[in-house]
Amino acid sequence: MGCFMDWKPLRGYHKVLFLLSLLFLSTVLMTGCSEEEPQGTPIDISYLNKNETKLVTEKHYLTSTDTKDMIVEVLTLLCSVPDNKELKATLTSGINIITYSYDGEQVIVSLGEKYKELSRTTEVLTRAALVRSLTNIPDVNYVMLTVNGESLTDTSGNAIGVMTSDMFVNNAGAQVETVNSTVTLRLYFANEDGDGLVAVNRELAHNADISNVPMEKLVVEQLISGPKNNETYPTISPDTKLVNITVRDNICYLTFDSAILTAVNNVTTDVTIYSIVNSLVELSNINKVQISIDGNKDGKFRDKYEASTVFERNLSLIN
Repeated sequence: MGCFMDWKPLRGYHKVLFLLSLLFLSTVLMTGCSEEEPQGTPIDISYLNKNETKLVTEKHYLTSTDTKDMIVEVLTLLCSVPDNKELKATLTSGINIITYSYDGEQVIVSLGEKYKELSRTTEVLTRAALVRSLTNIPDVNYVMLTVNGESLTDTSGNAIGVMTSDMFVNNAGAQVETVNSTVTLRLYFANEDGDGLVAVNRELAHNADISNVPMEKLVVEQLISGPKNNETYPTISPDTKLVNITVRDNICYLTFDSAILTAVNNVTTDVTIYSIVNSLVELSNINKVQISIDGNKDGKFRDKYEASTVFERNLSLIN
């Protein structure tokens, strides 16, 4: 009768012996059949549920110890169908990983064109799953996604830029959205004499207006809007328009219209330049900055710097 015994009540000594035998047998079976402790680095991988309405995590154990090999393992898991039949692979529907790179704390993953065909909800969930899973790897804190090498953009066409796991939270277990209560930027404005910089921390409410704005663009927009106190002074004309901004290989490339050439108050050219540069390199994904002027044929910034100049942080101007 399968695993069931045709057991009749026993009395006295025989009953005690029988129960002791059962106890001994169950102990042996439990010891012999117990699963071995999983080996490797434990990590939570995020998958989409079948209805593509939320993310569910499953624990896996990475066998690799090298960070780059761990990244390959995680990406492979994200492309694979999980054991739980209620879940589906994060990267499905023909979405392929073209390439990836790892630099310091940042992983850049280039996805195929099929990624653009995802619905809004599925795209946000997929993006969150990738970022959450990859940043669970030790030494990986930032993730950037591209599609065929081009920056991933939001519905308004703005580059999303570098992402961290805390940009995504569960919204009542239904959908993942990018929400943070505040965003703090470290900006550099001019001192009273216009020959030095003063660092200012600016805290912004994280709302719909900035939720999909790349951090580098947000920094420049805040510099153009000027200081909010009486102790620092603007470094850029408020009429200045940011034509384009991109980040590649930790270099931020900026293009302004000609209004950037107009000096404000008595601010020096270096103060204007390094107000922008020092503020941008406060971001973890930017080390250098290159500035160009839209339509400026001679390629110079205020007759001092060539457009090809790549600027690095300058601490000597900071008061």
